[in-house]
Amino acid sequence: MLIIYLHWDSGGVPHCFPQFGPGPMQQHGFARNMDWSILDSENVEGNPVITLELKDGPYSRAMWDFSFQALFKVILNTKSISTELTITNTDNKPFSFSSALHTYFRASVTGASVKGLKGCKTLNKDPDPKNPMEGKEERDRVTFPGFVDCIYLDAPSVVHLDNGLGDTITIRNTNWSDAVLWNPHMQMEACYKDFVCVENAKIGKVQLEPEQSWTAKQHLSIN
Repeated sequence: MLIIYLHWDSGGVPHCFPQFGPGPMQQHGFARNMDWSILDSENVEGNPVITLELKDGPYSRAMWDFSFQALFKVILNTKSISTELTITNTDNKPFSFSSALHTYFRASVTGASVKGLKGCKTLNKDPDPKNPMEGKEERDRVTFPGFVDCIYLDAPSVVHLDNGLGDTITIRNTNWSDAVLWNPHMQMEACYKDFVCVENAKIGKVQLEPEQSWTAKQHLSIN
């Protein structure tokens, strides 16, 4: 299994939109706390495909007063999952946003590592997430020895997660420019040893004019 499910907002692939991390809104925005509607479902060559939709409402507008449509398409295969997120500005004025897919992977935290991030500029959010420390990743394999909350800017389109359980998961993306590694360590003492988060993200603001759209894709496959 690629993804561990812990809680409705802590597991699977929570959506960070229209804000990643702390800011004027609640942590990671509102999309992960709202109900998405099933827009379409089909079977393509034996693979289930579902498209979910989220639109603005009173709850979102209380924090972010814009009209939008978010579509999230998911394709399941025996050894992979592909997703496509499309944000459309349905308002009559421009807006900007940041976003991430806060993907949880089943793992042994003591043996897990991520390969492919060497050379990236880093923003380490430990100990102060509002004032991250700048740096550069020098390791070939990034591990999770304790609390980890680190942004990797201009990350490659492919990274590899060794989950410490005998599996290697290839994480590919299109148009997600950044990556985030996270494990809460003792902040979630009951379960932190059993998962890691490797996130595709768009940390810099995306600006959309009315009727414009932005799309980003993710493909997770297990070897």
